[in-house]
Amino acid sequence: MLPVESREEKKYAYTAIIDRIREMIRNGELAPGDRLPPERRLAESFGVSRNSLRQAFQALAERRILESRQGDGTYLLATIDATFSGDAIMDALNTQSGFLHDIIEFRGMIEPQIAALAAQRIKPKSIDRLKILVCDQQRALMAGREDDSFDAEFHRLLAAGAGNRVIDQVMTTIQSIVNESRSVWLQSSERRHASVEGHLRIIDALEARDTEAACLAMKNHIAEIEDHIFGEQQEH
Repeated sequence: MLPVESREEKKYAYTAIIDRIREMIRNGELAPGDRLPPERRLAESFGVSRNSLRQAFQALAERRILESRQGDGTYLLATIDATFSGDAIMDALNTQSGFLHDIIEFRGMIEPQIAALAAQRIKPKSIDRLKILVCDQQRALMAGREDDSFDAEFHRLLAAGAGNRVIDQVMTTIQSIVNESRSVWLQSSERRHASVEGHLRIIDALEARDTEAACLAMKNHIAEIEDHIFGEQQEH
């Protein structure tokens, strides 16, 4: 459970965000269907951290008040109900946080072993496809575009490269669940850079056919994801 002071600080930030969006709607600056200003500008205008803004937007998106459109920003879908509060955001995020912990725990159990198997079995042409994906991911990062689809495809191809049909089918079946940990609301520039670097280390281990190095590279990659998701939440 969050310390009382930390919880109150978060609640204050979320309440400020909701109040400012309501004010923008009342003043005619924003209406359903409009695109919101860029995240950095809003965070500065609202006097909150970008992380707090992303978390509040995540809760609002789950209530179909906001929508993130890939490569096109965040849109207002509906006005904010008068009863919606900072406490409501806290409750939604606490529920989501527990589910994310379960996803990361699952990935930490399964994906390092997948990487180790892939180091033994993956074909050279599949390694080349992984390299192309990481290049595409880097280009998207440099262009400021969302890169979560490249991240998901990297891990899907890696599972296929493990040469086990059950692993491949299981990972494909649960893809939508695992993708919760790649939500646009959980992304930051630092996490995207760390993702590219983690993928490159995994590829190095695959090319060396080093099962231990591949397993360790994936463990570190998952640990970095966990740190970026939950470390930022604790920090802010």
